[in-house]
Amino acid sequence: MLNRRHLRIRVLQFVYSWNKSKDTDIVKVEKQFLKSLEKVEELYILLLLILIEVRDFAEDFQEDAKKKKLPSDEDLNPKTKFLDNLFIQKLKDDTSLMSKANELKLSFSDSRSLIKAIYLEIIKTPLYENYISEEETGFDVDKKFILKLFSKHIIDMAALQDFLNEQDIYWDDDLPFVSSMIVKTIKESSDSNTSLFDLFNNKEEKDFALNLLRFSIIHSDEYTELISSKTKNWDIDRVALMDLILMQMALTELLKMPQIPVKVSINEYLELAKYYSTPNSKNFVNGILDNLYIELKRKGLITKTGRGLIE
Repeated sequence: MLNRRHLRIRVLQFVYSWNKSKDTDIVKVEKQFLKSLEKVEELYILLLLILIEVRDFAEDFQEDAKKKKLPSDEDLNPKTKFLDNLFIQKLKDDTSLMSKANELKLSFSDSRSLIKAIYLEIIKTPLYENYISEEETGFDVDKKFILKLFSKHIIDMAALQDFLNEQDIYWDDDLPFVSSMIVKTIKESSDSNTSLFDLFNNKEEKDFALNLLRFSIIHSDEYTELISSKTKNWDIDRVALMDLILMQMALTELLKMPQIPVKVSINEYLELAKYYSTPNSKNFVNGILDNLYIELKRKGLITKTGRGLIE
């Protein structure tokens, strides 16, 4: 389920790191790359587990409140609607989710302060207050609440953001995509089925990502010369490294991937230039790639096959 834009971003990160280290062991780089993609699945499972962990913490929190020396009526008779949330219960009962979490050794046993911080922030929200106060119950009501709670509150909590940044350097870029998959999981789940996703089970997408990484590194010098030929009086050493890598990756798709339309490749890298490089990068990259495309096409070096791919 990893989309190609996300894969391009991850390749961009690795090619950038390779440019800084110039590690000649391509196999090692590829193994590290694949491992980083597996970490995306860890993030997905982890965010689902947080919902369960917060619910379980809430139960402990309410039980502890009953043991106060002078408990209030609210302490003695807490509202349990959140504890009884049917969507979270469905997650807890999902054996595939629990098995995957155990396989990946994912746990919050050492992060109780994070779960506490999330819970204490949740109970202050009007969304939570309205939910536990309303009389309507049922799976759809509970699912709707969790959907809003996750997408409008939990995912933006500073405590969670800090925790994720400490766990993996790539998760900051992964979070928007993985969050969208969590939202999709919640929306598509029913009282009879939890719609969990396998984020990287497509061989075609895996091959696309590995080839993009491999060819962008192997042909780095060759592509740099091509780019340099179109920078006119602009010394290639003065071109921003991120711009250079984006153009090298675009050339990989133009020259080595006949199944991907030219316009798709160029547009994707122009979008990435907007977010990952300088304010002027989009126009600069666009100009260079347009000129290169015209020349490479004239020389017959760009061959696209399949319906809708031939320019």
